[in-house]
Amino acid sequence: MGRLDKYARQSKRKEPSRVLPIRLPESIYTQFQQRCEELGLSMSEAGYLLIKEEIEDALYNTYTNEVVAITEPLQVPIQKGDYSTTKVITRKPFVPSTRWISTPYEVENELPCPLCHQWYSKANFSRHAKQHHFTTREMLESNEEIVHQMIQSRKSNLKE
Repeated sequence: MGRLDKYARQSKRKEPSRVLPIRLPESIYTQFQQRCEELGLSMSEAGYLLIKEEIEDALYNTYTNEVVAITEPLQVPIQKGDYSTTKVITRKPFVPSTRWISTPYEVENELPCPLCHQWYSKANFSRHAKQHHFTTREMLESNEEIVHQMIQSRKSNLKE
């Protein structure tokens, strides 16, 4: 990512401005013009943003260097002595996810609504459940008997 990518299509600040005429070799001018067109920036905007970033980086580095100079003597070495360091990597045992999934209630990528006795796309079912003031999980688990009847009926219709 180039320096100007993060500024693409940003608006300008409203304050008095001055013109900075600069000379560029023809090849650099053409390349810069093409890059600005790709990003939807005028050449003036891009120049402004580059100069602004340069100034802000200089301020940041100055501040950071001051902080380092102040805090450096306070830092205590993490490792004392001349000990060798060995990093031990231990693997965590596999623990199945505790996240609830609707897969057991699915038939042909649809879920049954036990309140409407209709089938809805899995992708839209959560939105439908909200109309009944339930979550998908609450609706399917609290009406499990009706849901299983709807699933059995749907599966038997598919076999025919």
